[in-house]
Amino acid sequence: MRKKSGQLKVLVIEDNPGDFILIEDYLSEEHTALEIQHAETFKIAKEFLSSANFDTILLDLSLPDIKNPEVLVKEILALSNGAPVVVLTGYTNKNYGMKTLSWGVSDYLLKDEINASNLSKSIHYSMERKKVQRQLYESEEKYRTLFDSSPLPMWVLDRNTLEFLNVNQAAIELYGYSREEFMQMTVRDLWVEDEESIEKTVENNLHDFFFIKVKHFTKNREMLYIEVQSNPILFGGREARVTLAHNITEKLKSEEKLRHSQQRFKALVQDGSDVISILDKNFHYAYISPSAKNILGVNPEQLQGSSAFQFIHREDRPYIEDKIKFIGKVKSYQLPPYRYIDGKGNWRWLETIISDLRDDPAVNGLVATSRDITRFKTQEKELRESLERYDIVAKATTDLITDYNIEKDTFQFSNAMYDIFGYNSEELDTSREWWKERLHPEDYQRVINATEEIFTSQKKLLNIEYRFKCADGNYKYILDRSYVITDAEGKPSRIIGSIQDITERRKYINAIERSNERLREIAWTQSHVVRAPLARIMGLIDLLKNQRNNLDNIEEIIDNILNSSEELDKVIRKITNKTEEEF
Repeated sequence: MRKKSGQLKVLVIEDNPGDFILIEDYLSEEHTALEIQHAETFKIAKEFLSSANFDTILLDLSLPDIKNPEVLVKEILALSNGAPVVVLTGYTNKNYGMKTLSWGVSDYLLKDEINASNLSKSIHYSMERKKVQRQLYESEEKYRTLFDSSPLPMWVLDRNTLEFLNVNQAAIELYGYSREEFMQMTVRDLWVEDEESIEKTVENNLHDFFFIKVKHFTKNREMLYIEVQSNPILFGGREARVTLAHNITEKLKSEEKLRHSQQRFKALVQDGSDVISILDKNFHYAYISPSAKNILGVNPEQLQGSSAFQFIHREDRPYIEDKIKFIGKVKSYQLPPYRYIDGKGNWRWLETIISDLRDDPAVNGLVATSRDITRFKTQEKELRESLERYDIVAKATTDLITDYNIEKDTFQFSNAMYDIFGYNSEELDTSREWWKERLHPEDYQRVINATEEIFTSQKKLLNIEYRFKCADGNYKYILDRSYVITDAEGKPSRIIGSIQDITERRKYINAIERSNERLREIAWTQSHVVRAPLARIMGLIDLLKNQRNNLDNIEEIIDNILNSSEELDKVIRKITNKTEEEF
């Protein structure tokens, strides 16, 4: 028989010297390059294995220092450093020889049936088998490392039942399920919708690769968008699929944000209330947004290439030309309002901000953002005219004009504040409390009650007379006529008042009232006090006239007439004195 070349290093663990010699002869017949070591006990074998590596270990199950064959085999396997172990046994230990295969040995041989050929074949078969196992193990280790350390979620499914057979750490972290929970689930437990469509895809590609986009639920019911790539494999003898799950949720969110951003850009630039244009260095239109059609009534395509200055009112061009001299010195600046002719030949007021983006290759020009302020200009003109009218009225009238802001609790007074009450700007306070402190104590509650009706009864007009303290400490009578302005919700926001000094009028009215009171008193005196003595005089005179021949007491009657006349004279003088006091 042709001897096999190649170095073969063998450890023979055999306590029987005769059996060792026989094995050595068999090995020598088949191998030219042979290194063989002999260990008669487990102890010696352990020393050999701890100091050197062997291609093959031949192990006799009967050693003097270890009686339990299973313990012996497992100890040798633990020390073998991956070398294949071939068990040598007799007929009496044949059953143990078969058992050793389940313990991890590569082969077993009956000593009585050993010859050079089958011993060599067993050794080389065991070595090749060990080599294949080692390669398979390394391959599995690479797969396991790739599978477990992949940053993308991966799992293995039963191809028919879609049960989870294995999952990597990335899948556990993404979905929130533990490995044990995954092993109790099928991939259907992750599906959100379109179950029928997914089932059909899986069925149609049972033995093929497929790609599909699906929606999955995590353990806490968060929805994910997943791109699935699935390949058929054999896993532990079962038809399976290895699946790579790419989470594209953030990608889709980013795309959605980009889409919204583009929509916002379209809304702002194309459909917005501002006209966006790009001008070259000569102020010719390179681009103008479609919003120009709605705002200016001009077709944007017709403006491109034309000078922006030809549409600006000639009176306003000098102001614009003065401003554009700042181009290159500042990044952005605002032009003064100017008039721009629209598509119908009308002048529109525009407000424009210029941004110098000539160094930006995406723009390469001056970006002009223009806003139509025609309505604002009209309102500004009307307001200015209104203020002028107000100022004229305020100067023409002697009344004090007040404007009270309820929310801010601040008064504004016209210049008549000094003329009427003598307060200068340093003495004035704009709060309502300051105003209340200067009300006359006798009028205070009446004025406060009338003011509160503005809020409680939604009263719009206030017309009331009261006394107000001047800077010198005296009080003046005033007529306060105020109007309440409400906000959009109908709540009072401001009170506009016109205050008239009626002190002189009030003094005159008071004097008339006092005169009337005296006149009433005089009239009462005339009708009651004067009539009593006058009636007595008239009665006594009638008595003298008609009964003078029969009267014995004429002197007494004359005395009574004289007394009554004196009493009447006193009353008349009193009335005269009161009349003189009044006038």
